[in-house]
Amino acid sequence: MQYDTTINDWHTCPESGRINASNPCSEYMFLDDTACNLASLNLMRFRNADGSLDVERAGACDAPVDRRARDLGDDGAVLRRATIAELSYRYRTLGLGYANLGGLLMASGLGYDSARAAAPSPAP
Repeated sequence: MQYDTTINDWHTCPESGRINASNPCSEYMFLDDTACNLASLNLMRFRNADGSLDVERAGACDAPVDRRARDLGDDGAVLRRATIAELSYRYRTLGLGYANLGGLLMASGLGYDSARAAAPSPAP
């Protein structure tokens, strides 16, 4: 469930228009006719031999160079409608998410609802 008031209270560009909806997965909420330009980190690729997560290496993936590379990729993207292409270029709607969290937890012998799986990672 999404609350229209909260979503628009947290809107990062409110003077550009209202947020009316999200994409089908609800991880992206922004202006109408904008694209969900997300990249995902496969968390299993950052699993060490001992089963721990290499937080430092995974965290380095959102460095400015990586964000710029995703931004350049968007420049060459073929989008279905001119308005989507224009607004994606104007607002640079980039995001970084996680893939394979379930695989990482299973490989570590942790259930989604376990206290250890929900615990914050120790500081590097």
